[in-house]
Amino acid sequence: MAIQIRGNQIQNNTVTATQLDETDTYDFSSGVVSVATPTANGHAATKAYVDAQIPDSFSGGNGIAIDSSGDPDVISVDLATNPGLQFTSAKLDVKVKAETGGSITKDADGLYIADSAIGNAKLAGSIANAKLANSTISGVALGSNLNSLSAGNGLSMSSYNGSAAVSDLTIDLDGSTLAVGASGIKIADTGVDTGQLADSAVETAKINNLAVSTAKLADAAVSTAKLADSAVDSDKLADSSVSAAKVSFSSQIDPLTANGSTTAFDLSLAIDDAFSIILVFRNGIAIEQVESSPSGVDQFVLAPTGGTGGVGQVTFGSAPATGDNLRVFYIA
Repeated sequence: MAIQIRGNQIQNNTVTATQLDETDTYDFSSGVVSVATPTANGHAATKAYVDAQIPDSFSGGNGIAIDSSGDPDVISVDLATNPGLQFTSAKLDVKVKAETGGSITKDADGLYIADSAIGNAKLAGSIANAKLANSTISGVALGSNLNSLSAGNGLSMSSYNGSAAVSDLTIDLDGSTLAVGASGIKIADTGVDTGQLADSAVETAKINNLAVSTAKLADAAVSTAKLADSAVDSDKLADSSVSAAKVSFSSQIDPLTANGSTTAFDLSLAIDDAFSIILVFRNGIAIEQVESSPSGVDQFVLAPTGGTGGVGQVTFGSAPATGDNLRVFYIA
């Protein structure tokens, strides 16, 4: 038979820890269990457990301050000593500054340097050539001199390699055909002779009337090969510019020997058609020139190239008498 002992039948402080089975499960749902505050001496394990559940007290530092004078405690951030931070819409935010010469900005992904944000003000002149996309001139690195440059083929100058300015670039002239005048390069006076002119290079249309005088022509400077046929007419010659030395004809006097039977007499030279008028004297009296069919000894005709070998020939209407004094004056 089981014996049931009720709680009011047990004297206080009678049941000790040795009488409890601590491995068993106890149901306290129907009542309240009240125990004394645990102490280190009597309840060391319980106190250690309970103390572990209480958080340590907080303390500020590194810009964080805690004010525990009120309820609840207040945690604040000292932004005065860290101006790179700020609160935006009640959230801690990084502060960025926009300024001329370079800006840092931010977006949803974080901080970044904007395109074209770095200007000259942010550069200290310390960019190495290797950091430049184009760091050479003609294959020579920046900061180095270029290959030496010198002139030729009619030009002369001091050596140039980019290290100093050159202002003495000159043109080499032979001094005879070309020269330097006050306004620039020019053809030297009397610098153009037959050697500079191609055959038939100067046409009559290129010569002003009366532009060419003997003073402008060196002796024998203009050869026939340099003149086109009929290129020089009287308009191209100054008055009195052609001297006897410059022409190829001259006046001629031929004596003729009369024998009483000969009517046709050859002259010494051929006569140009332009000089077909001549003077013939018989015994000091001028004989009349006719175009054809001369009559007697007082008339004659001229054949400019009708004589033997193509020389000029005069023919009388009848044979002058033996001993007549015949003289012929002409130009050939």
